[in-house]
Amino acid sequence: MNSTPRKMLWLSVAVAMGLGLSPRSSFGDPANPSGSAPASAEAKAVKPAVKPAVKPAVKSAEGDAGARALKDAVPPVSAASVGPEAAIRRLNSVLIDIMKGAEEGIAYQTRFEQVAPVVLETFDMPFMAAKSIGSYWRKLDNDERRRWVKTFGDFTISNFADRFDGFSGQTFEIRGERPASRETRVVETLLNRPGDEAVELDYRMSARVGDWRVVDIYSDGSVSEVALRRSEYSSVLKGGGIEGLIAAVSAKIAKRATQ
Repeated sequence: MNSTPRKMLWLSVAVAMGLGLSPRSSFGDPANPSGSAPASAEAKAVKPAVKPAVKPAVKSAEGDAGARALKDAVPPVSAASVGPEAAIRRLNSVLIDIMKGAEEGIAYQTRFEQVAPVVLETFDMPFMAAKSIGSYWRKLDNDERRRWVKTFGDFTISNFADRFDGFSGQTFEIRGERPASRETRVVETLLNRPGDEAVELDYRMSARVGDWRVVDIYSDGSVSEVALRRSEYSSVLKGGGIEGLIAAVSAKIAKRATQ
């Protein structure tokens, strides 16, 4: 078993693909996940009402057919509202726990089950899933959207369970929180690894659903996880559509479970 996590997925993919993307190049508007101008009143309906210096109000999902199709894809928002830094501290704590568990021999599937709740509570899966396929999102019907969000969420959980597979004294350090565009905030984090370089991870967060949730991750301050996913998925969508993408991503998840 490795003494440190093999490589965090968003970092290894970035190196392999040679991409350097600025944070603003991939994020877009949380109210418009497809990254394009709304094509209908339905698309406009999801834009949250935001007042300066006030936590954005929660938009009712009942007025948006797309949101209704997605509401069962992830667990309900927790009752207690959590700030950006607190949400990341909670995530980091669970990641340290599964790393220690892996070092003691806890299997991948158990780690998956342990990290799943905090990942689904911390990440805005519908937004990230939509952004990861860009304008193709608008082509999906409600059932396809729901199934893709579920698959994307499972893959995100799988990444954490698979990559955080050992412990040798690593620690997470939150360096601060800063405001960003479109009513978002960025929590700057370091994964300190004894005897190796620290990994810089910045979590961009939005309160569009009520609680602060992650909408993108940047390694080394500039490489966007969502942009990398979109680049990877575009060719699959061209060849096999959303069904081909769901099948390909599901196969990756299943393969990890058997290793």
